[in-house]
Amino acid sequence: MPDIALSVYQAVFTFAVAAIALLASPGPATLALAASGAAYGMRRSTRFFVGITLGLVIAMALVASGLYVVLHSFPMLATALTVISIVYIVWLAYQIATAPPIRDEQSVITPGWGAGFVLGVANIKAYAAFAALLGSFTLGAAPAWEQGAKALICLLVCVVFDVLWLFAGSRMRKLFIHPTWSRRLNVSFAILMVATVAWSITLTQ
Repeated sequence: MPDIALSVYQAVFTFAVAAIALLASPGPATLALAASGAAYGMRRSTRFFVGITLGLVIAMALVASGLYVVLHSFPMLATALTVISIVYIVWLAYQIATAPPIRDEQSVITPGWGAGFVLGVANIKAYAAFAALLGSFTLGAAPAWEQGAKALICLLVCVVFDVLWLFAGSRMRKLFIHPTWSRRLNVSFAILMVATVAWSITLTQ
């Protein structure tokens, strides 16, 4: 029994490390959160964060239930969904790249939960990560608990590290008031978002 418990703990630890590596690394959602935190602050980005989290839950449910695999068994539908996701994320990256420096905080329209939700659902990197984590790892738990435990760990990793990305962005807030630094940082965030989408597409091939 102790050996079995130890192997389960080791499997959970290995899975958690893999989840952090895949889900906490730079991606469209994490970079968008950092940009939002820098531009609007943590408090005003809360709804955006909640929306992204809800969207990621939907993405994870699609993967865990097998619907993600079913959808990708129809090439035309899978391609259409991928194109829609790419277009939305590229559009969001453009919005970030062209955002003006902060001048009047009260007049700035912050991204809401709807924008975050769509980003979470359209996050190609998240689907690739969830597919790898939920389909390739075994924790050694009872079948009835296995998938739920992995989903819970993934959700905790997403929430904790998304908050950290949001906080890290908020620490750069003063730079977004300066016109030159604001433009450079916005463009950098946008380029990184597009680059992570391109990288994520290679993972799904």
